[in-house]
Amino acid sequence: MTFVLITVDITLAQNSVAKKKEITPSEKEMIQGIFEEISISDQLYRNIISKGTFDETILAKIDSVYNSEGMKAGLIYEQNLNLSFPKVIEDSLWNLQHQIDLKNHLTLRGIFNTYGFISEDIIKEFNYAQFLLLLHPPKDWDVRKYLKEYSTFLLIEVEEKRMPAISYAMFCDNMKGKILREPQIYGTNQQFDPKTKTVLPPMIENLEKSNAARKKIGLPELKEGEYRLAKK
Repeated sequence: MTFVLITVDITLAQNSVAKKKEITPSEKEMIQGIFEEISISDQLYRNIISKGTFDETILAKIDSVYNSEGMKAGLIYEQNLNLSFPKVIEDSLWNLQHQIDLKNHLTLRGIFNTYGFISEDIIKEFNYAQFLLLLHPPKDWDVRKYLKEYSTFLLIEVEEKRMPAISYAMFCDNMKGKILREPQIYGTNQQFDPKTKTVLPPMIENLEKSNAARKKIGLPELKEGEYRLAKK
């Protein structure tokens, strides 16, 4: 069964209110179904593109290395395979994934407008899909506007105890560090350096500002060795 819950005529900014609808048992089941489907479709083509192959045996082996040996080993193993698609195929796959991303994102927006950020107690093992969707702005959307809108909305979700502070910080830092290629705000995301094949501490601009931002949402201060300062 396919579940769809889309709200496209009301923006998040207009719905940034603390009070949200209580989730009934039937709505809980519906939401669980939505996130189960999203968890599959969000990576449907993205995973294939990143691995550079349709070969299910190779895809399974890569996933096995990640699961058994960790992120660093998985990245190195994947990098050494050096697989890729011809550009025309990769572009076609991305086009298909972008269509899915837009549908999934509008569905998530509808859920947020109605219920707010969904508790892990409700969606359980599919909780990660909620975070992944936030990190995939629909193609051609203004990323800075997107970050501003969602960080404002999600901060209320943190204050209302619906969204964990660490999830909020990771969302902001991923958008800043991985998409905008700028120093992180909270310093929550380590970065893999393909040159040295090592995992590096998060890059921030100013320790005092980052610690003040972390304190505001209830996170402990960064300690020496947990961050890098961006070169000015």
